[in-house]
Amino acid sequence: MGYVVYDADTTKLLTGKVYQTTPVAKAAITRELKRLVAKGKDISAVELTYTDVDTYYEFIERKVERVNMMSGKTYWESINTPSYCSPASEAYWSA
Repeated sequence: MGYVVYDADTTKLLTGKVYQTTPVAKAAITRELKRLVAKGKDISAVELTYTDVDTYYEFIERKVERVNMMSGKTYWESINTPSYCSPASEAYWSA
C-alpha cells in the first residue's frame, strides 16, 4: 500500500510520487510547507494532507468538465491530468 499527498481544497496531488509509509508522506508535507515559507508565501490557507492511494482515486480525486478542442464535446477528466495529455489543450493536438 502507498500514500499520496494532496491539497485538501483542490484535491490536486502534490507530486506524482507514491510514498511507502505514512511518516514519509508526513515528511513530504513538512518539506513542501518549508519550501513555501522560504519563498515568502502565506501557508495559513494551505491544507495538505495524505491518504492511501486506493482511497484517493476512488473517493477523493475530483473530476473536472472540459471541452474537447477538436470536436467541441464536453467530457470529464481527472483534475491531475497534465495539459499535454488532455484533449482540451492545444498541446495535445499539436505534433
